[in-house]
Amino acid sequence: MTRALALLLLLSACTELPLMDGTISPSARARAAPELIALDPILAEGRRTSRAQAAQGPLRARRTALSKASIASPATAGLEERGRILRERAARLRAEPV
Repeated sequence: MTRALALLLLLSACTELPLMDGTISPSARARAAPELIALDPILAEGRRTSRAQAAQGPLRARRTALSKASIASPATAGLEERGRILRERAARLRAEPV
């Protein structure tokens, strides 16, 4: 297995690659090289605290407060009454012209 891999590597080293000179257009050759910028400001930007991390504390406190809050039960007497009200409302909506 290792001999086959070594042979494959040796054979691939003998292949002729096409010349790359003809692949760059004259207009691309005439353009100026791109301006290089320093990496330090870019790296510093990646290390700074994001706005999402800054807002994380208050959001967690709000989540805790909301999870402790109790939800009031519906004002209707029961599921049967609520179902009757919803069916009446649906009938009124169906009767309206669209």
